[in-house]
Amino acid sequence: GLDVAGYRDKRENDLTVLAQRIGNKVRKTGRSFAMEPMNPYERRVLHATLQNNPYVATRSEGEEPNRRVVIYPKNMDE
Repeated sequence: GLDVAGYRDKRENDLTVLAQRIGNKVRKTGRSFAMEPMNPYERRVLHATLQNNPYVATRSEGEEPNRRVVIYPKNMDE
C-alpha cells in the first residue's frame, strides 16, 4: 500500500489512542460503545489494541461496508 506523508502510521496511532479512551469509558460506565463503520485494517487496529485489556472486549458487527467495532465490558464475575 501507499503511505502518503506517514498517514498510515498517524492513523494507526490515532486509532490506538481512541481505542484506549473508549475502552476506559466503557470500563467506567459499564455500557457498550459502537464505533463508526471502519475498513478491515482500522478494525484490526482497535481489536489488537484492546485484546489484552482485562476489563473490555471487542467484536465486529454488521455487513460491509457498514461493519463496525463494538467495545463492551467483560463479565467481571468470572
